[in-house]
Amino acid sequence: MPVQLTTALRVVGTSLFALAVLGGILAAYVTGYQFIHTEKHYLSFGLYGAILGLHLLIQSLFAFLEHRRMRRAGRPLKLPSPLRRSVALCIAAYQEDPDYLRKCLRSAQRIAFPDLKVVMVVDGNRQEDAYMLDIFHEVLGGTEQAGFFVWRSNFHEAGEGETEASLQEGMDRVRNVVQASTFSCIMQKWGGKREVMYTAFKALGDSVDYIQVCDSDTVLDPACTIEMLRVLEEDPQVGGVGGDVQPPGEGMAVERDQVSAAEAWSTHQRNISRQQ
Repeated sequence: MPVQLTTALRVVGTSLFALAVLGGILAAYVTGYQFIHTEKHYLSFGLYGAILGLHLLIQSLFAFLEHRRMRRAGRPLKLPSPLRRSVALCIAAYQEDPDYLRKCLRSAQRIAFPDLKVVMVVDGNRQEDAYMLDIFHEVLGGTEQAGFFVWRSNFHEAGEGETEASLQEGMDRVRNVVQASTFSCIMQKWGGKREVMYTAFKALGDSVDYIQVCDSDTVLDPACTIEMLRVLEEDPQVGGVGGDVQPPGEGMAVERDQVSAAEAWSTHQRNISRQQ
């Protein structure tokens, strides 16, 4: 059945159901029919209360069914062929709180998307930044799928003692580590967030179809990648999609599987964008 027809039928059915409930409530309220009541009517249960209770029960059932559908969407599924795309998640890290960083990397590990590539770029290569590489090894390292590189430079500024030849060698090493590893961590010379994102994008090149970005204090919903990718795949006019980012006061910054399309893309949001 066409998607448009299915949507139209759901709208009509929902509208008719709402009208039926409203009519029933009004009729029950006007008639005041009671099934049971105490002798002096201190307590009673009538038609009005029965319809309200039934309405609450049906709403709860629909909410449960929708929640189950969304949870299933977040599991590793055999995706339709149009959704068989490669995605890289780029995490920008700068002097992050260790607990936040662990939660971020663990949530990335739980994302329900096949063959998701995770690239963490640390903005800083000094000794005091090394704990972030240690946390990367703790959560995502320890396998042949993980790789890392501590770079004295970045793509726009050479580090101390770098020659032109060693700078080019470092660039090549960064590309090789990122493209050859499922999980990779690059520590580089401080240059700010834009430099961090540039390194991730430059190293990935055209090796993936889509790039998703977030900060290192973000906890990602397991279904976030597949839900945002669906929006991009359904409309070729959409170049970027942002997640529903919730503030730490509600538990942590979380990318939920509720998404909103955005034609403009910003690295300051937790987004996924189409590779050009």
